[in-house]
Amino acid sequence: MIKRLFVKSFPHEDITDVWNRCHPHLQPLAEARVPTAQPNAAFDVVAHVRLAGSVWFEMARISYDPTTGRYAWPRSEREAALKNRFDLMDTPVDAVDARLWSTEPTMINIEPTTRCNFNCWYCIGRHMKQDDIKLENFAAMLDNFPKLKTIALVGEGEPLMHKQFFTMAKMAKERQIRVIIISNGSTFSKSVIKQLCESEVAYVAISIDSFDPSTFASSRLDGDLNKVWRGIHKLREYRDAHGYRFPKIALKGTLFSHTLGQLPDIVEVAKKNGVEIFESFQPLNPMKSYVRIYPKEQVNQLASVSDVAKAIAHDSVLAQQTLQPFAEFCREEGIDFFPKVRSNPLRNNCNETYLYSLLSGDVTPCCQIKTPISDKWNVFNHSVEDVMADPEYENVRFNLWNGIFPSYCEGCWKTR
Repeated sequence: MIKRLFVKSFPHEDITDVWNRCHPHLQPLAEARVPTAQPNAAFDVVAHVRLAGSVWFEMARISYDPTTGRYAWPRSEREAALKNRFDLMDTPVDAVDARLWSTEPTMINIEPTTRCNFNCWYCIGRHMKQDDIKLENFAAMLDNFPKLKTIALVGEGEPLMHKQFFTMAKMAKERQIRVIIISNGSTFSKSVIKQLCESEVAYVAISIDSFDPSTFASSRLDGDLNKVWRGIHKLREYRDAHGYRFPKIALKGTLFSHTLGQLPDIVEVAKKNGVEIFESFQPLNPMKSYVRIYPKEQVNQLASVSDVAKAIAHDSVLAQQTLQPFAEFCREEGIDFFPKVRSNPLRNNCNETYLYSLLSGDVTPCCQIKTPISDKWNVFNHSVEDVMADPEYENVRFNLWNGIFPSYCEGCWKTR
């Protein structure tokens, strides 16, 4: 007999026992927040459901009641899903599959260093332990990730300040693994430029916050914009003159209330100096973990974050007509930064398709989480396959894919 649970006077099929039998570790986090739901109110999650032992219905909306911990398939949802299978209308659900997030990464973003020769006031890296990844740990990560195709040697520091950066790039190249980086562009000496080309680093994105040198220096403290432009120009000139295809040179950055209209000018100057690709721009990060490090005199910038984001969205359309879009570059080069994934029909969610690791080897849910969560998620000590199969890791990904956000995500755009 089908169990019935009445919510708002509509009959629901209680599938709690089936859910817990199929994957008891996948549960909404008790301390998490669902942006579209009131506290303690029922909300939906998504799962595939099976009837009659073999008939699967995908992306079913399942109601979860946090006060009782029970799951139900609303009768109205069942009727909509089974509109062409009336013979199954009263057949109970016998299996559930809620593992709908991306589970086959071929890319890792790992921090090579937290050290930097700039002192940007909004950079959380300046408040982290200043250190470099050890070469033996980098090698262990490569061994533990046999399906790896692309490494983003990117973190809260300047990657080219790591004395063994090009050794790591060579180790990746020997395994046919692509390397991409984000740099502040200030360290492009003749030697560095030559090694970037010879090592076949595929992609270098340069962070530029303004086209005006004094404004640039006000956010990128210790930064000399004219030196950065000269370095980019020399890199492009050397690469082309010596017949190298890589690295491709890209643009990204952060805009503020006083620079929200500067993106078109930044793109124009960047193109003149040899930049080819437009990656992305972002407003000041409003996440709680970042806000705590901002100087008091800069906190008022947060009031303009939405306006800055709108200006970026508008101006990025033209930017991607002037420079090659990053997504297009990734498709051409077979870099799985934008693989096809299942979209969640309910709400904003988070489905990172690559792994992010601190220089300690600790994997976190995204590049904005800087505190290790579990010692079982360390890619120096565990295979990537074991990390992704860890029940706690799976549950975090289940929650994020369903737009159920842990407290450490507070402030992130996706939680709004």
